Amino acid sequence: MGLSQRALARAVSRTPSAVWQWEEGRGAPDPQTVIKLERLLQVEPNALARLLGYVPASELSGGAMTVLDAVNADPRLDQDGRELLTGVYRWLVRKAKGRG
Repeated sequence: MGLSQRALARAVSRTPSAVWQWEEGRGAPDPQTVIKLERLLQVEPNALARLLGYVPASELSGGAMTVLDAVNADPRLDQDGRELLTGVYRWLVRKAKGRG
């Protein structure tokens, strides 16, 4: 679209540093900012959100996403990262059950 980092940041109420981090893969915009970006960049609703691993509420069964759904949907994670986070989550659940 020919926007500078500064112009894009201004349009979505973020800092140029945040836009740089997104471009470098060091962070990702929050869901509300993703909506603004989709409108600004004139892309199909939820297209960018899906690429970033966000699942639109309309597509969730029962209206809620589990931790494991989120881990598996996040494109920033590789298989090792998914397995590590899944293992930690399951350990936390087992630990919490042991207290109850």
